[in-house]
Amino acid sequence: MMKRWGLAVLLMLALAYGAEGMGADNGDTFWIWMALVGMAVVSLLILFVSSRRTNKMEKVYKEILDKQLKMEKEQALLLSNMSENIYDMVTKTLKKEEEVSSKNIKSVLPVVNETENIEDKLLTVTNDLLEFLRLKSDKIEIENAKFNLNNVLNEISGSICNKFKGKKVDLIFDINNNVPRLLIGDSLHLGQVINSILEYMMERLTTEELKLEIEMFTTYEDNIELQFRFIDTGSGLTAEEIEFLFDPHYDEQQSTYTGLGLFMSNELVKMMGGGLNVQSQVGKGTSFTMMLPFELHDKNNKRMYRLPAKTLTAKKVFIVENNYNAALAIKKTFAYFRHEVKVMAKEVFVQKMPNLTSYDIVVLHHSLFSHQLVNYLEKIKQGRDLKVISVNSLLYEDEAHFSNEIIDVDLYTPLNQERVFEMIVGLYNISISSHKDDVQEKEQTLKVYKSQIHESRDIIQSSFYDFRGKRIMIVEDNVINQKVLASLLVPAGVKVSIANNGQEAVDMLNEKKMTFDLVLMDINMPVLDGYAATELIRRDHYFDRLPIVAFTALVLDSEIEKMYACGLNAFLAKPLNIGKLYTALSLFLLDNKASKAEENSPVPKKAKHLLLKGLDVRTGIAHTNRSDVLYMEIVSEFMEAYGDSDALFKKLVEEYRYEQIKMLCIDMRGLTGTIGAYDMLEVVNKIHQTILYRNFGLLAGYIDDYYRELSILRKAIEEYLSVSGHKAA
Repeated sequence: MMKRWGLAVLLMLALAYGAEGMGADNGDTFWIWMALVGMAVVSLLILFVSSRRTNKMEKVYKEILDKQLKMEKEQALLLSNMSENIYDMVTKTLKKEEEVSSKNIKSVLPVVNETENIEDKLLTVTNDLLEFLRLKSDKIEIENAKFNLNNVLNEISGSICNKFKGKKVDLIFDINNNVPRLLIGDSLHLGQVINSILEYMMERLTTEELKLEIEMFTTYEDNIELQFRFIDTGSGLTAEEIEFLFDPHYDEQQSTYTGLGLFMSNELVKMMGGGLNVQSQVGKGTSFTMMLPFELHDKNNKRMYRLPAKTLTAKKVFIVENNYNAALAIKKTFAYFRHEVKVMAKEVFVQKMPNLTSYDIVVLHHSLFSHQLVNYLEKIKQGRDLKVISVNSLLYEDEAHFSNEIIDVDLYTPLNQERVFEMIVGLYNISISSHKDDVQEKEQTLKVYKSQIHESRDIIQSSFYDFRGKRIMIVEDNVINQKVLASLLVPAGVKVSIANNGQEAVDMLNEKKMTFDLVLMDINMPVLDGYAATELIRRDHYFDRLPIVAFTALVLDSEIEKMYACGLNAFLAKPLNIGKLYTALSLFLLDNKASKAEENSPVPKKAKHLLLKGLDVRTGIAHTNRSDVLYMEIVSEFMEAYGDSDALFKKLVEEYRYEQIKMLCIDMRGLTGTIGAYDMLEVVNKIHQTILYRNFGLLAGYIDDYYRELSILRKAIEEYLSVSGHKAA
């Protein structure tokens, strides 16, 4: 730059000197030289402006580079430290279990709960890791099929409230009345995205409010867009936190990972053709806005919920909730059914109890009930058919929960249209299923277990040899759940068939090409959900003796009762617990003489104790919630995503694509550390360090090292999977 400036100045001086010398001798020549001097001045000005712009661009570039380096550092911390953080959680789990074994049961209940929370976090990390690997290997596909949005919301509320049980946050679903019940889209990934965002926001809240607003907008050619707004009243996010929100990074202070779920959510939203953004203000809360395109399943039927009798419409409803925004959301849901609704603030209601004699339905927060209120409501009920509903939170119930026969229904928030619809119908004892009596008759011919399924202790994969030779149908739309269940059962000699939705299950059974001993049925699925599929199966007397076990995240008593009313025989809650799965299968597939881990059961070679060059299996299993089944899935997915990365690394080196090499190293550092591939991790760390120090000329020397260690790792994984009897589902 200095050389260019020097040459420009010398040129201008020379031109000026020449012009002065020629001025007296020749007028034309003088003006030519003056023109040249003017051009030189203009050139100098252009050079000056260009220099200013160049300096500015260099400054901007440096800022971008600094941000990029910071982001890459955070991502490196995410994946390279993943194994250490998971190991810490495992260590805490083992320590808590030792405490449990050394104390009496009453004194360790809080410890048990803490252990379960640690295991839940481990399971979440493991599932996110599996999804990450599937994304990297381009195995995630967006499906478009009919689904019930309310089923998705019910399962999400069950999952969130189970994970954050006891947290005093007001969780509200505020669904606009124009939102349709049936849509065409990807219900599985929609549920995953909503669940991830709610989990992220719940983690940051203590006693605030979290609201999910859903609204529909009409677009072109009768298609629609749904807007999902997630709004909390928490502490908010800084501008720096927002900037890196969708970039996964490791929080050293909190010893937790941030952004892995949001990273996956952002990618899935893009794949579904939508957009996701966030706005926040420190001290005032955060809001995520997600727009997704869908198709209407029935364009001609705008009111998807129709009460079965006119007498159920035009009711007068009175609502008092603990949270006024929650009361307004409930009002909107009742108003959908053409009810006249009045909402009153809790404080106003407490100060002066209003006259309720003109109302048909009163919806009151459970904390309002007292003996005085009960006496008042009893007097009203003597003169008219008043329905009394007690509202409570699915997240937390106060210890002083009031129970009295005056209450007709216990209603749990968050709500949606379908749950309120079913509640109204149930309040007035009107049947909406023409097959109800037939289903109840069939239930009497088959065992029904309505009690909670307990966990069988000391269950390992070989325990499932008790069910060898049995044929089980797994009805599940989540590929990871399919693979995990199949990987658990197939090596034990169980014959497994997979149905991706309820319709596939019904069709497979109706073909009668094979006889099944049990069906494991998810509820929230596209095309045909578990409720409808079970009802269809129960219509055929051929399947009177076929046990169907629900496997779902739904937790409400009303939802579970609905499962039994459809003809299900037992209820197994997600996420998967192999001890409870063993119990559920044994209820229907074992006789009294059979028991887990029989002496004559064939026991597979203990793959977890194998000493394999290049792969520490024991440590890898510890990192994946101590589940050899999940570990098998992770190393299998790793092979598909990164098994040929040696060729990729060689190509990137030859093409001087250093940023891509750095990102490959970031991925491989975390993944190899998690699965216990420490020799491969050592090579990757050296490559990553070479990139950071910008010694690019040394990269070619690592091509053979990368190839050699990855070959050893591939061989070790193949041997482990072979000994474990792993088969791709």
